[in-house]
Amino acid sequence: MAALWIIGGILLLLILLLLLRVGVHLRFGEQLELTVIAGPARIQLLPRPEKTETEQKTKQKKKAKGEAQEEKEPAKQREKLSLSFEDVRSALPYLWEGLKRALARTRRRMRIDPLRLSVVFAGEDSAAVAQTYGWASSAMWTLMPQLERLLKIPDPHIHLGTDFGAARTQIEGEAGVAFRIGDLLIIGLGFGIPLLKWLRKRKKEIEQSVKAAPPPAQEQTAS
Repeated sequence: MAALWIIGGILLLLILLLLLRVGVHLRFGEQLELTVIAGPARIQLLPRPEKTETEQKTKQKKKAKGEAQEEKEPAKQREKLSLSFEDVRSALPYLWEGLKRALARTRRRMRIDPLRLSVVFAGEDSAAVAQTYGWASSAMWTLMPQLERLLKIPDPHIHLGTDFGAARTQIEGEAGVAFRIGDLLIIGLGFGIPLLKWLRKRKKEIEQSVKAAPPPAQEQTAS
């Protein structure tokens, strides 16, 4: 009997946890600010609060200890999957379908407020800047109506522009997302699985292209 009460209590806690509403507030531009909200609690993750002298000394000791271990044990090199902008752009339609299905299951319980985004494309190549701006504008006008249908976005402000005289693209904005933990789990499963499938597929394609490439010509030394 006691075991049933324990199991029932654990299930009740899990249900309450899945129904708990949390939020994330992000501000980016000159400085990146990230705050996590859970009920009345607000936890600032970025920028990190300044550490005390004791914490700094402890961090320095751990860093020195880690460097000593790295000298004794050679670091293992891991092969990284490099993705270009074209790879990401080609994957968006495939990943977007998975994200739409996942968001539809949340039944508009997710809320994005505020949503403020300003992107001014710039660069040395004017033709590439104009092409990127055109693609981004098309994607925004295609995706935003569908996002507003799937999520609660009461007052979005999005601005896209170009500055052919600037050297770097300027991005700034602010976004707040509120959701249930259970909805986040639904989205993670619905979107994460297609993402992993695409990454595996893309990795295999890269490996096959590397194997199919002709070996580099070896220089012959004169006898």
